[in-house]
Amino acid sequence: MIKFKRVRYKNFLSTGQQFIEIELDKSSTTLVVGENGAGKSTMLDALCFGLFQRPFRNIKKDQLINSINEKECIVEVEFTVGQKDYKIIRGIKPNIFEIYQDGELIDQNASNIDYQKYLENNIMRLNYRSFLQVVLLGSSSYEPFMKMKPRYRREVVE
Repeated sequence: MIKFKRVRYKNFLSTGQQFIEIELDKSSTTLVVGENGAGKSTMLDALCFGLFQRPFRNIKKDQLINSINEKECIVEVEFTVGQKDYKIIRGIKPNIFEIYQDGELIDQNASNIDYQKYLENNIMRLNYRSFLQVVLLGSSSYEPFMKMKPRYRREVVE
């Protein structure tokens, strides 16, 4: 089971140079509510980008960087799986992708694609589609399980 601790980001979409930090382990479930423009979707985009290198909404990678600063877009996600603590750092301008396990950087000798597969298959045991269906229940992207294509239902179940 994945237990999310926090997500931090700066220069991501409309956020500025200072880190925004959101603690996700204050209770067993987290419901995010707020007025339009409060940053709810930005937080979901940051969480998805940090874990999967793609945002929650349909936004191009170039548009994720703050349009004023245009550099140092960084997202950090901290979570626990079993007894191990993980921290993912992902950035644009400069491109960064680091996975830390219990404070130690996991070997980066593989390509970013293989490194991402290692994160999804060996650490989280969850891909992007399953993450959206099981962990993030956003009103804009939620698709009822029985309306999914059979191959996607199989992915979620497996």
